[in-house]
Amino acid sequence: MVELSDFLKRVNDQSIEAFKGQKRILSFQQYIEAFSANPERLGRSAPQYVLDCFESYGSKKVDGIGGKFTHWNIFDAPWDEGRDPLVGQEAVQNELHRYLQRFAATGQCDKLVLLHGPNGSAKSTAIDLIIRGLEHYSMLEEGTQFRFNWIFTERSEGKGMGFGGGREEIPKDSLAFIDETLISCKLVSELRELPLFLIPLEPRAKLLDEIIAANPGKPLLSERLRGSFLREGQLSNKNKLIFDALMNAYRGDWLKVMRHVQVERYFVSKRYRTGAAAIEPQQAVDAGAKPMSFEHGVILPPVLQGLPLMDLIGELVEASGGIVEYSDFLKRNLELNKYLLSTVERGEVNLPGAVATLNLVMLGNCNEKQLSAFKQMPDFTSYKGRIELVRAPYLLEWKKERAIYGPFIAEIAQTRHVAPHTIDVAALWAVLTRLRRPDPGKYSSELAGVIRRLTPLDKAKLYDGGVVPEGLSTEEKRLLRSAIPQLRDEHRDTIAEFEGFVCAAYEGRRGASAREMNSLIAEAASDSSRKFLSPLAVLQALERLLHDKSVYDFLRLEPDEGYHDCELFTEEVRNEYFRWVSVEVYDSMGLVEETEYDRRVEDYFKHVRAYVAGEKIQNPRTGAFETPSTEIMEGLEKLMTLRESPDAFRRNLITKIAAYSLEHPREKIDYHEIFADLFKNLRDSYYKDKSRALIQLAKYVLVSGTEDDALVPQGERHKVDRTLKMMREKYGYIDDSAKEAISFVLRVVQERE
Repeated sequence: MVELSDFLKRVNDQSIEAFKGQKRILSFQQYIEAFSANPERLGRSAPQYVLDCFESYGSKKVDGIGGKFTHWNIFDAPWDEGRDPLVGQEAVQNELHRYLQRFAATGQCDKLVLLHGPNGSAKSTAIDLIIRGLEHYSMLEEGTQFRFNWIFTERSEGKGMGFGGGREEIPKDSLAFIDETLISCKLVSELRELPLFLIPLEPRAKLLDEIIAANPGKPLLSERLRGSFLREGQLSNKNKLIFDALMNAYRGDWLKVMRHVQVERYFVSKRYRTGAAAIEPQQAVDAGAKPMSFEHGVILPPVLQGLPLMDLIGELVEASGGIVEYSDFLKRNLELNKYLLSTVERGEVNLPGAVATLNLVMLGNCNEKQLSAFKQMPDFTSYKGRIELVRAPYLLEWKKERAIYGPFIAEIAQTRHVAPHTIDVAALWAVLTRLRRPDPGKYSSELAGVIRRLTPLDKAKLYDGGVVPEGLSTEEKRLLRSAIPQLRDEHRDTIAEFEGFVCAAYEGRRGASAREMNSLIAEAASDSSRKFLSPLAVLQALERLLHDKSVYDFLRLEPDEGYHDCELFTEEVRNEYFRWVSVEVYDSMGLVEETEYDRRVEDYFKHVRAYVAGEKIQNPRTGAFETPSTEIMEGLEKLMTLRESPDAFRRNLITKIAAYSLEHPREKIDYHEIFADLFKNLRDSYYKDKSRALIQLAKYVLVSGTEDDALVPQGERHKVDRTLKMMREKYGYIDDSAKEAISFVLRVVQERE
């Protein structure tokens, strides 16, 4: 049993050590020493602080639509084991980083950065992760931030200064570490301005110049210390009144004034409204001021009595030093936002009896429909110069989309089995609903025909991994891949009318949201008639969803040559699921060896390479050098849709392989990547040859373990057991979900016979 007194002592010792390690309390002299040693860290404006936090977690290059993009690790929540990350949205991440860089360069956030997009496109998630990152960063040594308090005691000075009688236990150099029982009044700086601002402008400038001179060869340090934020920053109204009153009382003895300063480290916390705050749409007041009031027993020094000291309150004050988030910004009455027209531009907010200088980053979010309506208002002209818009559409890469559902699926998996490909089906269907038909007229004549034939499924695969449709020539494939950025941006500025409302119609503007898909998955999982969640359960839920056109606006979009046709998408996703699960079923049954594809393809390319080079090839059995086999080459080429002569196709093939080798030096050629359509056709050919064997074995698997188990011939029993074992151990099924998958494959194969 734990000894309570020992436990309490351990907690106390750890608390004391943590407090000392964090250096939470400093005298003003200690602060200046720390600042001089590390001015880049202790002299940051809020935009610079947020930018440093942003960059402290690092970045990496990731694949995106049309190329590589920078992904900022802060959006992976590495400090919190990756909880609730932002999936994708690299364009949003980089836009936010760009604006932070701009604000940091001037030391002031002079624009409200407004994330806009459809409901459920992770706008709030992006802002929340920045705030969570700030909370963690502020706990680290490199994230140290200080504010200051005024400390008074009724026994701190002689009678002539108006502070009461003196006592020997009162420190002579600083009251920063005085025993709390001796403090008669503590006044906090609500705006958390830098303690450095307590140094008058002229000597402050000299201090900064001395630090620059002592650190030659550091242009970034010099740039920051020459900036207006540190050289022109001023105290708040309340602190200036207190400072001036003390300077008068001490006849200009600045060091005696600084004796009352306690420098305190603070930590960002949205929950406790320190350096981070959210302004909800229903709130009417973002900041305010009221005369200071004191609790019973608090004694205000006589020299401060009679001063019009005001307490600053509200979200803008609480967020000072960090971030304020305007949640659903355009849902608020526009009149409540008009103060931003002057506040954002000047960095100040006028309050009753006070002016608050704001040192913070302003972020907000709104949905696309609200923004479109706002743009039609006369006031928008005034606002647009104070707002920077960052678009956050739905994801268009289905493999990234499925990562959004991962945590939710993991929760479901704690209570019931989730069959493979469940989230694949949901993610692919969701992305298909978001795509728009490309206009062939906007592309070159060589590519227009390919664009015209591009289906939503083709486009989804092209966006996710650059997979081109089957049946294209080598040149068409090259042109199509090079056009991916143009496809991605084609609808960026498109405006369209929908149900009488003119609104942005960029790709990813409409479609099924991840939030809606999670709800659909939850519905499929709640089906009491099923013991597990599977792709077929999701497909059934999708079919039910198609009837709710009054609920989902994307279901009311007019089909456009295959695009926006959600019923068609359901069938196409079903076919894709069949393709995925067929590979697993055939492999588990031992009907098709994947290595056989590789062997045939590698053998084919060996003969093609010799054919193009005009060389002979050594027969592995006889050792004799022979002419490349026409039978081997034509045997595989008949599985492809050649749009050119075999000779031209083979030569282009070698050129393509050479190009791949140049782009991937020292890597083994990945034929699966280069010739995905060839492998698919080869697989389809094998499957067709083995379909009868599959039908027979599938029937045995489905009756095994049931009341009809005796129908399984003894000679086939080991094949049944091997199939289920492979489905379990290699692909992650349980016997029930494996049988459902096999039953589905069996049904489709029989339909196609």
